[in-house]
Amino acid sequence: MMMKKTSVEKNRWIFYAGLFAMVLLLVGVFSEPSSLLQKTLFLIGAIILTIVAYLNNQRMLFALQIIISVGSILAFLELIGIIKYAILFAASAVAIVYLLIIKNYKSDPWSITCSAGLILIAAGFATDASIYPLYFGLSLGLGGLLVAFYSFIDYFYNKNKIAIIWFVLNLVFAINPILLAISALKQH
Repeated sequence: MMMKKTSVEKNRWIFYAGLFAMVLLLVGVFSEPSSLLQKTLFLIGAIILTIVAYLNNQRMLFALQIIISVGSILAFLELIGIIKYAILFAASAVAIVYLLIIKNYKSDPWSITCSAGLILIAAGFATDASIYPLYFGLSLGLGGLLVAFYSFIDYFYNKNKIAIIWFVLNLVFAINPILLAISALKQH
């Protein structure tokens, strides 16, 4: 006879899955830009975090992690930049409309900060770092900082313990892309 998992056990596994995804994404950040390894780690990490957000009932993060997953998929496709960004814009518009329909802004006034950050991260995932290192670095770096700020607010004020994963992930996640953007600026 199988025993039902308690919510504490479920939350623990969700937390561990989030930590695993965080490790994958951090390894991806420090991998060779635009390499198959980096793209694969970004995609797997994004999908796991999408599932974590869903299981943790974080509607806003779930909707926006889907955008990041779309950006990760786009990184594998040989499309011109404008097509990738048009797809990301459409996915972002759908996510934002969904969040407006469910009136997420009423229960979460800081969600616009996270929305902007996640859209920037998705744009960074879809950008070829070997061709546009400045855009890649700025998108991922600034996006990561915005999501880290939002996650800190969620952890500190709402006492959402799993938000610490998003905080640490995005804070560390922002470092290498910002350094890449600075390096690209110095070369111009």
